Amino acid sequence: MIDNERRESARRYLDAAESWLRRLIESKLVSRFGVNYLAAGEAGSCQAISRDIRRQINGRFESDRSRFPRVIDAADLGQAITITLHPELYADNFRDALRGAFPDGPAEAKTFLTRLEGIRNKLAHGGACSERDLERAICYSNDLIDSIKQHFREQTMERQFNVPTFIRVVDNRGNNFHLTSTPDQQIHFIDVRQRGAGELYVGDELVLEAEIDPNFTRYTVDWMTFNQDRGDSFPMRLQIGMKHVGLEMVIRLNVRSLEPWHRLHGGIDDTVELKYRVLPPP
Repeated sequence: MIDNERRESARRYLDAAESWLRRLIESKLVSRFGVNYLAAGEAGSCQAISRDIRRQINGRFESDRSRFPRVIDAADLGQAITITLHPELYADNFRDALRGAFPDGPAEAKTFLTRLEGIRNKLAHGGACSERDLERAICYSNDLIDSIKQHFREQTMERQFNVPTFIRVVDNRGNNFHLTSTPDQQIHFIDVRQRGAGELYVGDELVLEAEIDPNFTRYTVDWMTFNQDRGDSFPMRLQIGMKHVGLEMVIRLNVRSLEPWHRLHGGIDDTVELKYRVLPPP
């Protein structure tokens, strides 16, 4: 039982490290190469990333789009490491974010990240992991996550409006949306009907969880629907009733800092709107 708990703990830390590495890649390469940096074809893609890796990632993304909110989420840990440590990409895009964990540069980063990948593969395929492997998974993952978080924290401090923002929204329908904020962006629009499992039925319970930029701790989050539902507790739980039936049910999430000023009108600092479809009873 103890061994199973340790394996599960190591797996959670590895999942988190992998997620943060993907977030780093997305934030850096979108701003430099555009949203199609992982395109399978040549047009608009980042040519430093091999065609084979781009093809594999896109193939996995297209095979299960409900599982992968972004194309980068279909990259496995090995592919994320290869992208991050590519000699044409590392210095200009990833060095500053990884310096805290790997101060001696890409060779050191490759050593430790490859060890993480090896442990990840053992856990994923039921391989034997020593106690030392599990300790390394947690320690190395923490070092990587802390380094990336510190980099984002430093970037956040340079914002004109240094406020909490949404970075992810998930629901109990299997939808998982990662969000990236730009300086002038006011609302994140997510049409769940087009991007995931967006159909609900009368009698369903919709559960939503929102993740805020972890560099902030002093804020409140509230939610509302255009059907006169309101609340400020999370996870948000909404019992779907007859009044919600229609082609479009909109849910709005708001985050507000505790500062006396705010980035948006109405005392709000960031907003997400999600659109679902609610079908009538048969």
